[in-house]
Amino acid sequence: MPNPTGPVTALQVIEQIVAATGADGRAKTIDHVSAGDPLTPVAGIAVTAIASLDCLSRAASSGHNLVVTYDPGFWSTNDTLDGVEGNALFQEKRDFIRDHKLVVFNLHDHWLDRKPNGLTEGMARMLGWTMPGQGEVFDIGETTLLALAGDLQAKLGDTTMRVVGDPKLPVRRVGVALGNAAQMPTIALLNGPADVVLAGYCREWEAVEYVQDMIASGSKKAMILLGEVLSVEPGMRFCADWLKTVVPDLPIAFLPVGEGYWSPDI
Repeated sequence: MPNPTGPVTALQVIEQIVAATGADGRAKTIDHVSAGDPLTPVAGIAVTAIASLDCLSRAASSGHNLVVTYDPGFWSTNDTLDGVEGNALFQEKRDFIRDHKLVVFNLHDHWLDRKPNGLTEGMARMLGWTMPGQGEVFDIGETTLLALAGDLQAKLGDTTMRVVGDPKLPVRRVGVALGNAAQMPTIALLNGPADVVLAGYCREWEAVEYVQDMIASGSKKAMILLGEVLSVEPGMRFCADWLKTVVPDLPIAFLPVGEGYWSPDI
């Protein structure tokens, strides 16, 4: 990306990324620069699922000072700082970003609103699934819930997934609600063509209980919860590859976060 007047700034790169998604801007969006000076010259771009302190440290060490993250760095949906300004960990993280001249940009809404949805396309590429013509329901061919869960576990390295439903249940149509499976969209998928919903996480007394009640009523439905990070990392890995076509003159690296949980069974 040539810039005859001087080094390209984080703000210029961000504007180019947002425009390249082709997504219509929402009236209210959480996509914003959550930390750092947007006029900082960009040496490289690090793409990650969550701007964790570990990821920020790896970005700084590798010279990638613009961090493009799906989930926020300060532990709330839009990085609201109310109540954490005096928190020692917040101050440590904020100071690390300042001291290393990092810029953190949340690319969430525009990545979801891209056509096709960036998270969904990334997951499809990771799993070898064919993107549906429209919507978020994949036809993966006849299998069982247990076989599907095992395939996801092997391909995503997910050792703490949770599954709701009969392991022997025949499934063919998989609806995806990656990241947070909000109540009403997930219920719509379950009442539509999906045999099983593949999600990141949800409130257990909402969508999970709804699936359990559907099963109790005789419906042949199921749900697989991957966890937030492992549900969005394939989409952000794809985002890093996609960015290489958007800003080809800058070095770009994908920084995995990895599963945040462990199970006593492993």
